[in-house]
Amino acid sequence: MVAPIAVSSPKSTLLQNPICFGDSSSSFVGGSLKGLCFNLKRRQQRRELTNLVVASSTSSVTNSNASGRFYFNITGFPFPLGPFLNRRTIRTEAVKDCIWLFEQEQALGFSSVSTNIRMTVIKLKSGGLWIHAPIAPTDECIQLIKELGAPVEYIVLPTFAYEHKVFVGPFSRKFPRAQVWVAPRQWSWPLNLPLEFFGIFRAKTLEDEDLSAPWAGEIEQKILSSPEVGIGPYVEVAFYHKPSKTLLVTDAVIFVPRQPPECISKESLLASAKNGLAVS
Repeated sequence: MVAPIAVSSPKSTLLQNPICFGDSSSSFVGGSLKGLCFNLKRRQQRRELTNLVVASSTSSVTNSNASGRFYFNITGFPFPLGPFLNRRTIRTEAVKDCIWLFEQEQALGFSSVSTNIRMTVIKLKSGGLWIHAPIAPTDECIQLIKELGAPVEYIVLPTFAYEHKVFVGPFSRKFPRAQVWVAPRQWSWPLNLPLEFFGIFRAKTLEDEDLSAPWAGEIEQKILSSPEVGIGPYVEVAFYHKPSKTLLVTDAVIFVPRQPPECISKESLLASAKNGLAVS
């Protein structure tokens, strides 16, 4: 459910609690991760290792005031996504003057199950912004984007998943001049609805290793997919930002941190646990 980021950031405060995976180069990696960072630069140790680390809140984090957080998801059935009326947005600078993370809480229906959902923003050499997996376009969220001082050029839906797709239409209406690109083989359940139902119009389809994509000089892309199993196929597009050696994927790997993400209220989680409710 999270749009994650993998970042190469030597000696950065982003690097925290590393988990070693083994040898890896800084070339495009066809795997994926959730809510994580990859340090893709080779380390000068006995053997070359890749660090898998949590995006740390010790990096530059911006919280705006409580105003401008209202958002109502009108296409909630059959999976209503909370919070229903109020979504706080936290902006983190992952790579200085280049990559930012925007996070909001995402809850499942009327349960106490919550996670963080992440949008990644990359500033291209053109000076425009490339948006990966947009989140709810609250006034607060849009203001935090505008503070970056650059126009939004591209809005990218990297997956078929409803919890990401549902925000693309409303988000793109905030930036009508931006091009919208979507992962191939889109589908939804229980009704296989067209993109137009979600307010996504005139979208272009992402292609595997597409050298003609307008960002191809800076960002490589690779389609991760599976045959149709059960109700539909798994489809996701992974991206590799070459200047910063940053890999972005969506839902293929899950990471559960020791502490709740900053965008989720610890008080609410503790209250749910005290009442004997399931907490995730």
